[in-house]
Amino acid sequence: MKPFSISEIYLNKDNERVIDINPLPENYCTFDCVFCPLGRTKVKTANPRDFKETDTFMEKLGKVLDHEDIDLVFINPDGELFAQERIAEIIQLIKSHGAKVRIISNGYLFNREEYIPVLISCDEVIGELAVTTEDNFQKLQRPLPGYTLEDLVLNMTAFNGQYQSKFILDITILKGHSDSDEDVERFQEFIRQIRPDELNVHSPTKGPLASAFGINSARLQEITDQLNMVIDSTS
Repeated sequence: MKPFSISEIYLNKDNERVIDINPLPENYCTFDCVFCPLGRTKVKTANPRDFKETDTFMEKLGKVLDHEDIDLVFINPDGELFAQERIAEIIQLIKSHGAKVRIISNGYLFNREEYIPVLISCDEVIGELAVTTEDNFQKLQRPLPGYTLEDLVLNMTAFNGQYQSKFILDITILKGHSDSDEDVERFQEFIRQIRPDELNVHSPTKGPLASAFGINSARLQEITDQLNMVIDSTS
C-alpha cells in the first residue's frame, strides 16, 4: 500500500465491510527479510516514531469511518506497526466508530509491556513465522542484533496466553528453507506452544520471490493440512 493510505471497501469471507490501512511512511521494521515483498527494510529499528503525516492521516480515516459503514479495519502496514508511535490513538479512533480492529505484526515486540494493552484492545491479532531454525532466522529474516527465533516464539506464546480474542499465526513456507518434513514437525511444535486460534499458511506466488522461495500448490496444501491438524487437536 502507499504511505499513509486507506484502501477501498471490500467484503471479507464473513461478508464484513473491510478497509485496509497503512499508517507508515515507508518500511520501518525490526527485520529485513530477504523474502519480503516490500523489498529491503528502509529503516531497521525497534523504536517508534511520531510521523508528521499522522494527524492528516487520522483526520482522513475519521472521515471515512464517519461516512461509511465499516465493520473491520485491518491495520496492515508496510513494515512493523509499532514503528507508529500513535498506533494506540489510531486503534482508539477506529473503535470509537464501532468497527473491529485486526492487526498484523512479525510478533517480536509482543513481550513489551507498553504494547500489550494496545494488542489486547484489538479484535484479531496476527503474528508471523517463516523459518524453524536459528540459522535460517538470522540469514533470511536478518533481525536486529540479539534477536532470536526462540524469543520470537516465546514472545508470541506469552502474549497469547493472556489474549482473549482471536490470535492468527501467519506461516510463510519457503522452498528449501522451511518446507521439509523436519520443518513441518518444528512448525507443529511452535503451534502447540503458541496455541493460535487459526493458521494462515502460504508461500510466495509472484515474481522473483515465487521463483526463489515458492513451493508448488500440492506440497503447500499437504503442509497446510498437517499444520491444521495441530490446531484441531488443541482446540
